[in-house]
Amino acid sequence: MRRISGAVRLVGGVALAVLAGTALAAAQDARAAIEAVNKEFMAAVIRGDAAGLAALYTTTAQALPQGGDFAKGPAAIRAVMQGALDAGIKQLVLTTLEVETHGDTAHEVGAFTAKGKDGAVLDQGKYVVVWKKEGGRWKLHRDIWNSSQPPKQ
Repeated sequence: MRRISGAVRLVGGVALAVLAGTALAAAQDARAAIEAVNKEFMAAVIRGDAAGLAALYTTTAQALPQGGDFAKGPAAIRAVMQGALDAGIKQLVLTTLEVETHGDTAHEVGAFTAKGKDGAVLDQGKYVVVWKKEGGRWKLHRDIWNSSQPPKQ
């Protein structure tokens, strides 16, 4: 009986290790894919391409910008992005701090630096993005960011 019990524990332990390895690989794949989309996002900012930015979001996405209302859907998100570009953002540096996956959904926590003309730092802050797979590709689904700078008096 002890041998059977030990064998069951061994098989169970191996199964758990395989599942954990599979989950870890999926999380690493998701992080790599999300970081690749973030590179596309940063490139679109450099190009001044609000439509390209909006295309990185799901069709039912919401952006929750600091100091602004909900932007629901591609047209509203494009308008928010165009406003940021018009305000002088010429470069955005995104740094992923963590990614956790939940099937076809993931969340990312990160930091950003927004730069203007000649690389001048305009703002620094943090963000949380809920990512969702749409059409087999990771896209931004809920996006919230805020400044780490003290409020202007």
